[in-house]
Amino acid sequence: MTFLPPVGGATSPPSAILSRQALDMQVRVRRARLAELEAEMIAACEAAAGARPRTSAGFEREHWDRATWHRYLAAAMRLEAKFGPRMRRLRQEIGQLERLKTLRIAA
Repeated sequence: MTFLPPVGGATSPPSAILSRQALDMQVRVRRARLAELEAEMIAACEAAAGARPRTSAGFEREHWDRATWHRYLAAAMRLEAKFGPRMRRLRQEIGQLERLKTLRIAA
């Protein structure tokens, strides 16, 4: 991508825009937000399934019965409309930023 300065000549983009450190930071921010959304969705699904909180000692998903799993999956399908678009967008942005980091012009 080139930018046109006021006088009309093409130059390279400002180095801050393509700095590897800046790109890494943007990736970290998006990954953190994605993790938050995933944790929020999982908690909502577990609550809808009637599962005990993860903080309970000795409680693991492998102890869930079929009905609990069905409630969990039904909640996941319902909540996809709320969480899915934001999560897909973050994954897309992370991929784009990762590809930008591979460009030779990224400092």
